[in-house]
Amino acid sequence: MTLALINSRLQDILVNMGVNLTALTDQANFIRDLGLDSLDVTDLLVQVENSFSIRIPDEDWWKLQTVGQLKNYLSHEVTFD
Repeated sequence: MTLALINSRLQDILVNMGVNLTALTDQANFIRDLGLDSLDVTDLLVQVENSFSIRIPDEDWWKLQTVGQLKNYLSHEVTFD
């Protein structure tokens, strides 16, 4: 999986959750900047795990507060073709 595909899948998930595409910068905080609440963040976790076929441990998930942090995490956890 390429970085472009990771970015595209993550964008699709967040846009489908109602986040504006223009708000998706690497610095965007899921709660503060994108307006997600705790239920939304849990939903995001489930969708990311399903979409990328990975398991993100709770202790890792709460360290991922921005779009960029999540993309960086996925780039290390997802196998590239």
